[in-house]
Amino acid sequence: MSQKSTCYVYAVFAACLFLWPANVRAETDKECLAIWKNPDVKIEVVSKKPRLDHGKSSQQIEQIAKKSGFAKSLRHANLLGLTHSSIGPSLGVATKYKALEAGQNCLRLDWVKLTFGARKTNVYIDRKYRKSSCAYKAILKHEMEHVRINERVIEEYLPIITNELEERAAGVKPFYTKSPKDAGRSIVNRLMFELDPVLEEFNKARMAANDLIDTPAAYAETQAKCTDW
Repeated sequence: MSQKSTCYVYAVFAACLFLWPANVRAETDKECLAIWKNPDVKIEVVSKKPRLDHGKSSQQIEQIAKKSGFAKSLRHANLLGLTHSSIGPSLGVATKYKALEAGQNCLRLDWVKLTFGARKTNVYIDRKYRKSSCAYKAILKHEMEHVRINERVIEEYLPIITNELEERAAGVKPFYTKSPKDAGRSIVNRLMFELDPVLEEFNKARMAANDLIDTPAAYAETQAKCTDW
């Protein structure tokens, strides 16, 4: 979500505050802030079972890798297998608000739910290899190692992401709004924006961990296990 959306909502909020007389505004500010409570943070981890695709050629697999941004160097040419995972967060919030005068509402964040993990994983293996072949089994073993690496890094970062979300959610103080629905969206935008650095760190760690088994030495070791390439 763009930072622009969040700033727009807070600009409306500031303008609304300015319309209140000074003495009423101060009293209502205190009253509004008093409804704050530490938001509940709920976490749901998703881990979809990998889907095996054995119907594509090496060239087709390579095209999928290029479109996905996975093939950025020569070592990824002539791919015999690929693990393509869609990993990321989705965020939902619930709010509660108190109706005030002049169509205003004092709104607070009630709870946040983060859904995070591998939403979709496709494992591609070159169709020229029969399932009974040594090469097929070696490729499958390598790709499933990528699946396990993704699962491990997700597990490692989940407490870090959870702690960050709890801290950021607690920082959302009650505020005035004429549209509770729009306010809820603005909170989602704000939290996703604030989570972006730790999510970027997670993604870099995941890619680095996967790169450790995608080296020329690792490929040579895999190929040495079979003679039917």
